[in-house]
Amino acid sequence: MSQSFTSYTLENDAAFLDSIKRASEVSTDLRIPFGLILRDFYKSQQAIFKLKGPGKFPPFKGKIDPKTGMTKYQARKKKKYGFDYPLLVRSGRLAASVLGPNNPGSISKITNLSLVFGTSVPYGVFHQSDDPRKKIPLRKFFFIGPEAPRFASSEQAGRPKRWLGIMQDHIDRSIKKALGA
Repeated sequence: MSQSFTSYTLENDAAFLDSIKRASEVSTDLRIPFGLILRDFYKSQQAIFKLKGPGKFPPFKGKIDPKTGMTKYQARKKKKYGFDYPLLVRSGRLAASVLGPNNPGSISKITNLSLVFGTSVPYGVFHQSDDPRKKIPLRKFFFIGPEAPRFASSEQAGRPKRWLGIMQDHIDRSIKKALGA
């Protein structure tokens, strides 16, 4: 049975879960902070797909040819597709699916008390997975949890802290509104 999607849940982040719980105690509608979180996610995703080099991703594997300065794989990729970098944009399908909520392949759903986002592009799970690989290289594109420091820029690695701040701001505003302040 093959995997069809990758799923992250911030429930394991106690501070974020506590923030959602507190927010739901003072507000039954979290669509505004969830919308801000989703917008932050898409904005910070853009940097991954604009890399002109490997960034924090592992470089192309193989021996570098001194004449071309590239590995055989990198040279074949450049010849076949016209570029070697940026990564993860051979067809643009995966990138598009995680760069905007209305793009093909994008999963984006906000309800009063839930936020779900991701991609339905089937090969995304293989890029994201830590499983051993032969063909598709490790090229994670979702940085939310503990993997973030390994590959992500500071913009992506800082997501949980920013999202917690968004939730805290919503809680503070909701409390002030409830108190008539």
